[in-house]
Amino acid sequence: MKWVFRILAGLALIAALVVIAGVTLDTKVRPAPETAPGYRMTSTPASHRAQDIPVHVWYPTDTDAAPTLLGQNALFYGHYVHVDAPAATGPFPIVVLSHGSGGNAPQMGWLIHELVTSGMIVVATNHPGTTSRDSDPFQTIRIWERPADLTALLDWTETSDLPADPDRAGVLGFSLGGHSALALAGSRVTKAAFIDYCATHDGMPDCTWMQEGGVDFTTIDQPRYEADHSDPRVRAAVAIDPALSLATTEDSLAAMDLPLLVVNLGQNAPAAMRADTLAAALPRASYHVEPETWHFTFLAECSPLGRIIIGLASPDNICSDAGLRPRAEAHKTLAARIVPFLSDALR
Repeated sequence: MKWVFRILAGLALIAALVVIAGVTLDTKVRPAPETAPGYRMTSTPASHRAQDIPVHVWYPTDTDAAPTLLGQNALFYGHYVHVDAPAATGPFPIVVLSHGSGGNAPQMGWLIHELVTSGMIVVATNHPGTTSRDSDPFQTIRIWERPADLTALLDWTETSDLPADPDRAGVLGFSLGGHSALALAGSRVTKAAFIDYCATHDGMPDCTWMQEGGVDFTTIDQPRYEADHSDPRVRAAVAIDPALSLATTEDSLAAMDLPLLVVNLGQNAPAAMRADTLAAALPRASYHVEPETWHFTFLAECSPLGRIIIGLASPDNICSDAGLRPRAEAHKTLAARIVPFLSDALR
């Protein structure tokens, strides 16, 4: 959610201190895995956007060339890819992926690698207005734009030269992306329920960030906010710590007759993302609580420098896993639950 934006904004305040201190260390480069996905980046038109949206796509490849690192910097570990490598022979199922507010698509490379290794094509965008270094509270409240981005990605797969199987499409999302994934699968929310949630849970970061930014919730475009944003091509969905759970309508959940996996990170998920009640209303949902984790466990692993720098930038240290399982270990167990679910559902 918007905690990520606050932290990233705070990084600018300490950048000068980092330079003065002579901190120029790079994140340690880890050995390349035996296999790595192909990767390319392009763009595609989206009728609801003023400009084309970026398209990040990872896919199976048989190349034996040396891979390169994507998304690695001084603060976060990246993942290995084969840029513009030829695709393996398909067809392969498709998973469209939606990042959290203030995040970005490559940040979930640890999971993308596992999905592609199991034989899937993963397609994602950096949602304009709700991504790293491009977060705007007035665009964040326009929740209908994100599922429309995902529909545009599915449209792109049908015209690309990748060996994608349009009849086997799934969606996966984290945090605000978790809501976007559920919306693409058929869930709907109400403006009144969202306003009531923010009033009842005063001080929640998602509401507070938008309110402090000047958003008046009474001006939300109700018809668009409450509309059905589903895409009939979606056959399965995964939502991790989905936002807006308490604003979702029961009738829309009851009508979602497709396999769903809903995951909460930690036993004490904030009300904004607590999804046990939501999952119970879904006819074909599996609900899982991943123990000894928290919301930001889902993000990429942080370097030692990242844990220090981001810890100084904000009290909400997205790199801190103190008292919890190591992030790399949690990533393995999460992937071991998510990947087989999608493999079976999109078989």
